[in-house]
Amino acid sequence: MSTDLIARFTMRHRRGPAIHGDLRLPLGRRHITALFGPSGAGKTTLLRCLAGLERPECGEIRAGDEIWFDSARRRCLSPQQRGVGYLFQEYALFPHLSVAENIAYGLADLPKAGRWEKVDSFLQRFDLAGLADRRPRQLSGGQQQRVALARALACKPRLLLLDEPLSALDAGLREELRRELASILADLDIPVVLITHDAAEASDLADEVLPVPMPKSKDAAQFPMQPGLIADETLSDQIPGGRQGGC
Repeated sequence: MSTDLIARFTMRHRRGPAIHGDLRLPLGRRHITALFGPSGAGKTTLLRCLAGLERPECGEIRAGDEIWFDSARRRCLSPQQRGVGYLFQEYALFPHLSVAENIAYGLADLPKAGRWEKVDSFLQRFDLAGLADRRPRQLSGGQQQRVALARALACKPRLLLLDEPLSALDAGLREELRRELASILADLDIPVVLITHDAAEASDLADEVLPVPMPKSKDAAQFPMQPGLIADETLSDQIPGGRQGGC
């Protein structure tokens, strides 16, 4: 029985190229994969289709023997049904909720006592205990990132997806928080897929890097990608336009 995530699909937007996805990723163990390439290559679209936030036009996405998406069978599971955690570029914290309430958001199925016990454990784990009652606007960029990560992980996802996790930060903070994020990801026991246009970020965070080139024509962006690479300081040279801005 396969324990891999297998995605083969086509996604079309009214504007921009069609995205042809053909991707295989390991599930059930810690493995960090970076999709590395310039803005406009289709990385965020691929990630959103894996999460169930967008529905491809055709194809299928499978996690082992579980069908997440199958156009022929008209089947498309929600992100909650897929058991996927998603970290948005801008973190998407609820501004009217406290730090603790943001982390608790996806835990409504737990009994109240168990829910807040779990929230407390994540506050401690992510060094947020003294910030539990603050609103997102009262937090630094790094603190907001930790809250968003805690919220994504609190539901015990089987797969964590990170959309440009450091792009919302000032350049001065990015290197420091890249090291902090690497430390957090090292403690996880689930697979992670992150997207980035930054070679240093891909090198520091990922076990495997899949370069994503810009489409050769305006009609189609192609996944599959090249075989996985171990990133180094020359990684950006392998992608045309590899130092462009974020998605």
